[in-house]
Amino acid sequence: MKKLSIAQEELLLRFLDGELSEEEIKRLKNQIAHSPELQNRYTELKTVHSFLSRKIQLDEPSKLFTQTVMNGLDRNPELANHSYKNGIYLLAGILIASALAVMLLLNGVFTETTSSLVIDATSLQNKWMTLPTLAIPFNVKIIINGIIFLNLGIALILFDRTVLKPYFQKRIMIH
Repeated sequence: MKKLSIAQEELLLRFLDGELSEEEIKRLKNQIAHSPELQNRYTELKTVHSFLSRKIQLDEPSKLFTQTVMNGLDRNPELANHSYKNGIYLLAGILIASALAVMLLLNGVFTETTSSLVIDATSLQNKWMTLPTLAIPFNVKIIINGIIFLNLGIALILFDRTVLKPYFQKRIMIH
């Protein structure tokens, strides 16, 4: 398929927009009749032109829309009517787990606990390759302390979301 020149594209667009004289229209229609490339491009451009020239009917909002929105701006947002019981139960569970971990830590359960993470690669060995056994030492007490602090951080976030936020929202609504 032969590509059309820019002048021919412009001529087709001017024809669709109604900007050509009678003589130019006759000449262009004659060219369209004899050229399949020009016929295809004319059909494409005509479809696009007719689609773009349609007037799209937009829905109009109701006459009270603006008034309803403006009246609603003065109202306070309503609190969600959902229960905070699940959050409080989760908070209690986290606090109990943290308390147990602290008690175990204070009683010396994890005092001298050091361990090694052993990575045995014997299943990967063959006659051409031998891999050493890796041992990574780590202190269990540090890991337990990290878990406890993480637990307490989550507990504080839950306490804020489930107890403090509703309490202060109710105080704001009262005053």
